[in-house]
Amino acid sequence: MPGTSGKGREILIVEDDPIIASLIKTFLKQKDYSVVNMVDSGEDALYAAVTSFPDVILMDINLFGRIDGITATRLITAMLKVPVLFVSAQDDDATFSRAAVAEPAGFIIKPFTAKDLYSNIEIAVRNNEIVKSGKNYDPGPFKRLLRNSLSALDAYFILDQQGRILFLNPYAEKLLGTDRYKPIMISISRYMSFRDTRSNELCTDTFKYLIREAATLGARHYYGLVMADGSLRQMSVSASTIHNNTDETIGYLVRIHRLTASEIIK
Repeated sequence: MPGTSGKGREILIVEDDPIIASLIKTFLKQKDYSVVNMVDSGEDALYAAVTSFPDVILMDINLFGRIDGITATRLITAMLKVPVLFVSAQDDDATFSRAAVAEPAGFIIKPFTAKDLYSNIEIAVRNNEIVKSGKNYDPGPFKRLLRNSLSALDAYFILDQQGRILFLNPYAEKLLGTDRYKPIMISISRYMSFRDTRSNELCTDTFKYLIREAATLGARHYYGLVMADGSLRQMSVSASTIHNNTDETIGYLVRIHRLTASEIIK
C-alpha cells in the first residue's frame, strides 16, 4: 500500500501550522498526489471542500478561525461524502470520542511519516469507492446544490443546529453586505429579519419561526426580507435538514430566493 502512486488523487490540506502543512504537501508531491488547496480554519475547510470536491481531506482538529476540524468534518462527511482523515497530535480518549462523532475515514497521529499518509489516504479512497459502488448508495442532493450555489443568484447558507451560520455563498455575501467570514458562528436571525407580507407581522426569530418551519413544512413564500432602508424584498425561503449516518440532525441547508413579479403569490 505505501508504494501506491497517488497520481490523480486530489487532496485538501487543513492545517494551521504552516510548517506541518508544507511538510504534508512535500510528502504528497513525492507520490504524485495533487494538493488542491491548503487552508487553516474550519470555515475555509468547508468552503474549499465545496469549491474543489477533493478525493480526500487531511484535517487537523484545532484550527484558526471559529469552526474547528470536528465541526467541519461532520458537515463535509454528511453533505459531500468526501472522506476526511484527522491529522492531530491529540491522542487522548476524549479527543477520539469527539472525533468519532464526525465519522472520519481515519485518524493519523502526529508525528507521522510519509508512509502513514500514503497508506491511510489510499485506504480511505478505496473504502469510499466501495461505498459508492454499492447498489444502495445515495449521494444525496447536497453536493449538487452546493456546487451550483457558488454561481447561483440565490443566497445559500449552511447553519448548525442553533441556527448559526457556517457557510454562505457569494450571493449571500452580497445580500448581507459582508464578506464570508464575519457572519461565521453568528445566528442568521441577527443578520436577516422577515415580515409576513400577508399580515405585515414581523418574524421575531428567523431561524426558529421561519427556517425550521420551512425545513418541516416546505418552502415559505409569503415573507419579505427587511432591508436596511425598511423596504421589503419578497423571498421564497426553503430549507433542508442535514443528517449524519445515525439520522441525527446536525444542521440545515437554506436557500433564499428573491421572487420575481410573476412568482409572487397574490
